[in-house]
This record gives sequence, structure tokens and C-alpha cells, in this order.
Amino acid sequence: MLNVLVVDDEPKHRQGLSRMLKNLRPEYHIFNARDGAEALERMETHPIDLVFTDIQMPIMDGLEFVERLTLRGGSESVVILSAYSDFAYAQRALQLGASDYLLKPVEAQKVTPLLQKAEHKAGAMREATIESALFELLEGSPAETDINLLQRSFSGWRRGISLGAVIHTSGADRKRMLSLLKRMLAHIMEEAGLAHAFYVTDQWLVGVILSADAAFDVTCALEAKLQELMDHFRNDHGRELTFGLGMYFTEWGQGAQLSYQQARFALQSLFYDGPGKLYKSDQQNPKGPSTIIHLDAGKLAKAILSGKKDDIQACLKTELDRTLAQGHPDPSRLKYSVAASIHHVTSLLREKGVSHLPDAVFEGALMRCSRMDELRETALQWVLDMANHIDQRRQCKSETVVDSCKAYIEANYGEEDLSLSTLAVKFHFNPSYFCILFKNHTRMTIHQYITHIRMRAAASQLLQTSQKVYQVAENVGYRDVKYFIRLFRKEYGTSPDEYRHLSATRI
Repeated sequence: MLNVLVVDDEPKHRQGLSRMLKNLRPEYHIFNARDGAEALERMETHPIDLVFTDIQMPIMDGLEFVERLTLRGGSESVVILSAYSDFAYAQRALQLGASDYLLKPVEAQKVTPLLQKAEHKAGAMREATIESALFELLEGSPAETDINLLQRSFSGWRRGISLGAVIHTSGADRKRMLSLLKRMLAHIMEEAGLAHAFYVTDQWLVGVILSADAAFDVTCALEAKLQELMDHFRNDHGRELTFGLGMYFTEWGQGAQLSYQQARFALQSLFYDGPGKLYKSDQQNPKGPSTIIHLDAGKLAKAILSGKKDDIQACLKTELDRTLAQGHPDPSRLKYSVAASIHHVTSLLREKGVSHLPDAVFEGALMRCSRMDELRETALQWVLDMANHIDQRRQCKSETVVDSCKAYIEANYGEEDLSLSTLAVKFHFNPSYFCILFKNHTRMTIHQYITHIRMRAAASQLLQTSQKVYQVAENVGYRDVKYFIRLFRKEYGTSPDEYRHLSATRI
């Protein structure tokens, strides 16, 4: 139903067009004015959707009237009534903001498409205005005018419920899918005889469903239809659609806002239980999000330092399960809480001398998680990467210590008391652990490596000096010559004298 204003200084034309409009659309409200000035006065007291205006009029002609409307910034459609001789004026009116023109005399078959066009525009404008008011009510700070508009637009309803929907895709495709969903939902509600309003954000669709029936039950009336929609998007578009329903409300304001909050809370269940379902809030005992419990950073740090993957995984699982046992918190809050807890673990490890631990990449990945199992896996990869980093540093440190030990042996092989015990004391390690560490890196025990270096030095001295065998033995750390000869023979397969003789013969 439109409010239409006919502006013409000739009573016959004005009344004739008014009658024609009333015959074509009996439900319309038709208003009249003799010139542009009177038309502006009418528009101050009556909201107008469509204006038919002549060009040649006294006091304020059609061109000035159209220009004033354009400057005024209204949303009404304007149709110029033009005679052939006024066509240049009609063109100017179109430039000033008029939407269409009709040649006089006006014919009904040419008016009908203009009415349809104006109806579509007015409907879209009213829908946008209602959506804006609903958005302010549910997500912003509604003014009294927003609530009044909703009350006027939806008179006679007695029970309503809020609905939220998420389609699991991204970017432009999400916007396209949500727009399609909005049209399909509107069609379902119209078929069911239910008043409704939906708006689309970058992330999801929100709306209210209103019924004149005080006992309206969405489960009985619409649940099967919503399931059909979810199946349609899964099968025909390859997209998962998830719905969340709030509690029933009977008044605009706090009732609708609480229902909306419940719909959003219901939708959080998809993070924990997966998409493609209809989630409903507890109508009788609605519960709020649980309090976040931070993970025990001390236990987790200890598990990481142990380097045992199974222990780390078990500790993280225990801590997350303990948090979720209190309820399902808002996924964003949960992700921030887990990230903060792992940062706390990082701080504890740094206090123990562990530096340069990775965090930024894993934190970003954690915040992008859309499912609980994703969050578990990402958090586990984060702490396991810490453990790997620590293990690599340990390996690096071990290699450095072993290299230093080897260099010390090579420089001090002549010391008679050079042994595992003296080296362990020097490099501050338990002798048993140091022996294992050294063998893991060199494939020799420390005793074997000392002997190897001493025999290599002895062989060099036998070839390059004329010292006696006992002197060479003392030089490389052995006072017992017989023991030295036995070790040398084991290393080179011959005695020291034979080694010197055979080497001289080859030369």
C-alpha cells in the first residue's frame, strides 16, 4: 500500500488521475496539491511514496518542486506529467532527480508498471528501515523511534522468537549465500503466515519471527522447514548451514534483546558440536557462558620440559577438559584464554633460561580456529613446538659441550689423570650422563676417544722424532710402557718400534 501525491494546477487532470489511481489500487491513499508549494506542505504532514507532478504550474512549477525534493533528500519516487511541448522540461526534471515521465493524456496501461516499480522501491525502503531499526535494537543502542517503528510495522503479534544463522564459507560467497538464505527464509515465513524481519551482517544472518498466536511453537511449525533448508545448502551448494534459536519474547526491548543473546549463545554450540544443525537455547532455564578457567601453566611447563610428547598431550587434554567441564564458554573467550595460558607457560620457561620460543604464528592460527577439535590440535602443536625447540637447544648445547670436551682432550692428552671423572667435573656433568652424551655424539666412550687421540699423537711422534718408546709413552700420558705398547698394538696392529721401522722402510 502506497501513499501517492498528485500535483497539478488543473482540477480536471488532477481529479482524473486520482480516480484512475484509486481504480487501479483501491488500497492506496491518494493526496492532491495544486502546485509545488502546496505539495511540499502536504509532504510535511503525510509520508509520501510516489509523486505525480505536472511541470507548468503557478507559484512553484514542477522543475523547482523536483529540485526542492532532491535537495530535501527524500526517498519518494517522482513521475513527471508532460505534454509534447514540455518534453525539454521533462528531460531537465529527469536530470534533477525525477525517476520517470508520462505524456499527457495519461493512460492506465502506462501507469501500472510505474506503480509496480514504486511499490518495489517503497517495499525495499521500508524493509531497509525495519532492518536498520531491528539492528539497532539487537546490536546497537536503539532510540525510541526504532522501537516505535517496529511496533507500528508489526502490529498484532503476540509471541516472537529470534533466529541466527551461519553459513560456513568466506568472503563474497558468504555474502551471496546469506542473501539467498534471507530470501528463502522470507518465503517460508510468508507461506506460514508469520511476520518476520531479517538482516545480514558480514558474518551471519539475524532475524525475528513473529506470530499472532500466543501459543506459537517454532519447533512444531518450522523445525522441519529449517532442516530442509540445511539439507538444501549442504546438498545443492556444498555449504553447511547452522541455525540458533533464542527464547520466546512478547515485547520489543529487553525481551527481544535477551532472545537475540540466547540465539547467539545457541550458535556457539557449533564450535563444540559441529555445523549443520539447529541449536536451541534452554527455554526454561537459559544459562549464560561459563567462566573461563585458565590452564595450569605450571603443570604444562613441567610437561614441556620433560620432552615427552605423550605427557604433554595428556596434560593439555586434562587442562582443556577441566575447563570445558564447567560449560561451553564463548569460543572467542576460550581461544584468548588458551592463548594467554600458553603465553604464561612461555614466561615460566623463559624464567628457566629458555628463550626465543615461537608464539606469533601459533597464536594467529589459534584465533582462526572454528572448531574445538581444531583448537585442541593447534594448541597441541604450539606446545609441542616449544618442546621441540627446547630439545633442539639441548641438542645444540650438548654438541657444543662435546665439541669442547674433544678439543680439551686433543690439547691435553698428555695429562696422566685425564679421564671420564676429571672431564665430568670440568664440564659440570654427572659422569654417567656425560658418558652417554659423549657416546651419542661421537660413537665412542670418553675412554676410547682419549686412547684414540693419544695413539694418534704417539704415532706422529714415533715418525717425526727419535725419542725412545718409553719417552713417547710418557709424552702421551702413560708411565706404564708395557700398557702403552699393548694399546698401540691394538690401535695399529704392530708395536711402536715395528711401526717406526716399517714406516721408515716405506719412505
